[in-house]
Amino acid sequence: MRPQTAPGFEELEISVLRAGDHVWLSAQSRMGSVFAVRRSVPEWKLPNDVTGKTVDAPSDWLTDTVRHARTDAASHALDVGKVLTDLVFGVPDIVTLLQQSRGIAGTSGTQLLVRVLAAPQEVCAWPWELLLDPQRPDQFLAMARDVHVVRSGRSRTYPIRQTPIEPPLNLLLVMSSPLRVGPEDAEAPFDLYAEKRSLLSELQPLIDRGLLRVVVEDRPSVERLRSRMGMQRRGFHLFHYLGHANPDGLKLERRNGRGMLLPSQEFALLLQQLPDLRLAVFAGCETARAPDGVVDDDPWPGPLSSADICVRDACPMVIGMQAVLPFRTERLLTRFFYQALTAGQPVAEALRLARLAINGDENSGEPLLDWAVPCLFVGGSEPGAIIDPEAKARPEPAPRRIGLRLGIRQGELRFISRLAELREGVDVLSGQTSARLLHVVGMPSTGKTALLDRILEELDPGIALLFISAKRLLAEPDPVRELARLVAELMRDAGARTVREGRFSAGDWWERLLGDLTEVPAAIVIDDGDLLLGDTPGAADLLSALMLLTERRGCARLAVATTGDLAELTRPLRPSEVRTIRLDALSWPEVWQWIRRNLPALTRYPEKDLSRLYTDVRHLELWEQLADLAAQNGTFEPQELPNLVRQLGVGTAKTPEPEPSGSDFFGAETAVPEVAAATAAPVRRALRLAVAGPFTVGRREEIAVAVTQCAIKHGVPGRVVAGETGEGESALAELLPQELAFADGVPSERDVCRWMADAAAADADILVFDYGNAVPSDAQNAVIARLGSDGRLVIVSGDHSDEPAYPAWTADAFAVGAIEDDGTLTHETPYYPDVGKPDVYAPRTITDTACEHLVDRPEMEGTTFAALYVAVAAMLVWATDRDLSAQEVRALLVKTAAPIPTERGGTAKRLDVEAALNSSRRNVLVGAIGSDALELGQLLAETPLRPELAVPLLDGLVADGTRIRRVVRNGVEQYERADDDAGPRNE
Repeated sequence: MRPQTAPGFEELEISVLRAGDHVWLSAQSRMGSVFAVRRSVPEWKLPNDVTGKTVDAPSDWLTDTVRHARTDAASHALDVGKVLTDLVFGVPDIVTLLQQSRGIAGTSGTQLLVRVLAAPQEVCAWPWELLLDPQRPDQFLAMARDVHVVRSGRSRTYPIRQTPIEPPLNLLLVMSSPLRVGPEDAEAPFDLYAEKRSLLSELQPLIDRGLLRVVVEDRPSVERLRSRMGMQRRGFHLFHYLGHANPDGLKLERRNGRGMLLPSQEFALLLQQLPDLRLAVFAGCETARAPDGVVDDDPWPGPLSSADICVRDACPMVIGMQAVLPFRTERLLTRFFYQALTAGQPVAEALRLARLAINGDENSGEPLLDWAVPCLFVGGSEPGAIIDPEAKARPEPAPRRIGLRLGIRQGELRFISRLAELREGVDVLSGQTSARLLHVVGMPSTGKTALLDRILEELDPGIALLFISAKRLLAEPDPVRELARLVAELMRDAGARTVREGRFSAGDWWERLLGDLTEVPAAIVIDDGDLLLGDTPGAADLLSALMLLTERRGCARLAVATTGDLAELTRPLRPSEVRTIRLDALSWPEVWQWIRRNLPALTRYPEKDLSRLYTDVRHLELWEQLADLAAQNGTFEPQELPNLVRQLGVGTAKTPEPEPSGSDFFGAETAVPEVAAATAAPVRRALRLAVAGPFTVGRREEIAVAVTQCAIKHGVPGRVVAGETGEGESALAELLPQELAFADGVPSERDVCRWMADAAAADADILVFDYGNAVPSDAQNAVIARLGSDGRLVIVSGDHSDEPAYPAWTADAFAVGAIEDDGTLTHETPYYPDVGKPDVYAPRTITDTACEHLVDRPEMEGTTFAALYVAVAAMLVWATDRDLSAQEVRALLVKTAAPIPTERGGTAKRLDVEAALNSSRRNVLVGAIGSDALELGQLLAETPLRPELAVPLLDGLVADGTRIRRVVRNGVEQYERADDDAGPRNE
């Protein structure tokens, strides 16, 4: 049957069907038909992938090319296109039919629509968008001005609706990034809120002109999607999905926030609730690729992609993706596609214009192949205009946001893996929960200010905002009066009547304002909340005023950012009235996942080589610059990475070594060393680590990289910096610059005492010292004892041959012995069960069994590095739970160590880092719950643990049943303490 010619297009249908060892071609247009031309299956000459493996299928080559931003894509794309073109247009009758149809289209002022129907899946997966133009063999047919290449659905089961719609078009934007529930969950998490903001900013001009109305669903469970679809007046005409997907389906959320893969068939049934749906755009991964199937045994039509199934069952047009589209390309596609679509352009033309924009972009364009990733699937209808270009739009006035941001430094609105925290913060400050106080806790530079700024950006415009630093308020003569003045100004801007200041005292005026504030939706955010506990004049009164705010019912919510728990503010509140968000530093896995989706060029390097740069490349902007330098360099050799990093200007400037200050710290040179009393730090900071031993002098940078790699291996966020302040850079640890030179392996007693003094003066939390061939003196043991009583962890080791050495250790020293790779104790560190030394044994070399062979110099082994490994374990545990004391960290390491056999019997133990970390993490999870039941998202926000680490441990605790249990109340899944000693969380 001759296809009908729709207005605006001259159509040419081409079918490519494989049967056995041959491909059968047919073509049909108004100018004639060609049937059943037998062709040989094409042979592909494809380059190896980035790992060097052989690539057999062009679909796999395209996936590898786009995922890694390969700059050699252009020439290979022409080779693949030539094979496809020779297969189809190498048939003289078909190329003649093409030319005739093209001529008719040009004469009538229309465009040629080439529909490709390919089967089975192996043939359908070929990149048909790379067909070359027979008239211009060096150009792609899909980019030609007068031709569109689309894919034909293999069947259709719904009525066709093609009448243009009057504006505005209703677009349902679904964004899905569920929680990662385990390390095996390899899908790259993305900043859902940032991508939503980017896409909406691209669409905002269309919204302002009244051409487009966008509804966003960023927690897409099946129930919430059904509700969204049923509530929209006039229904949704467009559906845009951005999130995780695979050839088997698209990923949505369960009600508890965990991910679920909804099979393609069920997703299509869900879309059938949209009878006016004209177009679905699936920007997820590989939604245009079908799952693998047995080609010979599968009945027609064989395995289908998500795009194919939805074209068959739910929607006349679907745009799917052949590979993982980088986010920057997704933004370009969204902007130019919807601009053209709302201007009245046909869908096929809108996609062509978007392809041209992508190909012409500096970062996503030639020689990359991002433009070829989207493919348009059509059913029985034409990919014509959806909107009536002649109808007049009615712009709607945008709501005005009311807010004051004072004394706040704002950076980029970009995050990685902060989804649980953002959601919790938005729920609290928008008044969707019973919580009245949002408490954001984190060490310096963990992003507290940025998180609160992002939360405010996501609130409804009808909520009035005040974002101010406590430092600014306390700089005023009367902080409470200044706060009242700002809140009164905010309320007047919102149109509410407020009581005038008059002759009221500051406290009375504030209390009367709170009565008016109960009717005004408002979010009041106080940064630098630690200052509320200081002795600055007015701090106590300001804290009391904020406490009064949290005690009032109404629509106002308070958020406070601090480096530690602000018990004075939270104690008067019930557990349900407080929500705490605990922030940690970014971890390398989170940065790596962000690189995968945003900087595909860097994925040409092995992840291990990039992770070694994490110590110096500390900001996302630097990774972007590194990607640009790597693309310009073009070789992608790992050994060139250090040179590229040097071009960024990082990792080269080091802080000068401080002069030894032992005599100043201890007093007179002849005095017995004394350790001064510790001064409590005003804020929590990164841990500080001091190391001394044979072969460690001059190797601080190398050790910092090694320790950072250990943290990466064990899933602890943050980095270690060497010899420079860790504030604002690390949030994990700083390796202090104090060093000690060993003469013939035996340092002098005075040098040891001086080193300990310097480390103590620099506020070292963990001190690692290897005595080498020496034995500790009574004076040194006394110093170690005082350091221990000062809240520091002192880890010692040595390769003594004299048996009395270990009995000389003080009980305050955490003694470490070295163990061989085969598990036997070394002769340098004999075991003395009578005195309980060493406390634990650890590997004498940082190897594959410990931390992935982190160093190249063979002398980085021995008792020093066994002690260093124990120090790293202590640091990781301590960073996981900063409420632990040094002695509690030590006890946990000993408790979780694994027993090992000894020749002399006893209870020797080998350090088990993973067991210690898991024990600490479980305690953090249990402690976060307290006496109040929490939902999964709330629990994850209240702990600094990443979801892929926390969720498996939580499931294990639930399965054990002795500490946490899972309950369901009113259809909501919650977690609560199972023991009887759960006290109030805010005591």
